Amino acid sequence: MFPWNKQFPFDQSSFTKNLNKMNPKEVENYIQNVMKNVFGGDLSQSFPFQGDLAQNERVEKVEKPTPEIFETNEFVYVKLNIPKNHDKDIKLQHTNHRLLVKNYPKQGDISKYMLPAPVKRKGTKARYIDHYLEIQLVKLDENSISEIDITY
Repeated sequence: MFPWNKQFPFDQSSFTKNLNKMNPKEVENYIQNVMKNVFGGDLSQSFPFQGDLAQNERVEKVEKPTPEIFETNEFVYVKLNIPKNHDKDIKLQHTNHRLLVKNYPKQGDISKYMLPAPVKRKGTKARYIDHYLEIQLVKLDENSISEIDITY
């Protein structure tokens, strides 16, 4: 059997004392920040039972503009409304499933948007037309089929 009591770098009494000193609000704020960084966006629809903290947070939030996102058979399109004087500051990055827009809606912000389908790393095009930034991402073809063995 593993000697659990002897391997800890701290004794159990100090751990219990530190646990009792923790503020539940600080722990809740930390968990909310981690969830936002991992999943992005507003989680209030996904996790409806968040208590008083979620209500206070909704009041403080500033409504960020929502882009128009749609897909065709070959592409995923994202259309953002951007003022003319702000178009030079925008930086775009993307993963297979998420679009990152730096300095949008204001300088220093990073907006993250989930894409409706996986996209390729190469072939993305963006152009600015009539106060709108149109981003065209090439959809990832998932034609690879794997056979799964069934054990009996």
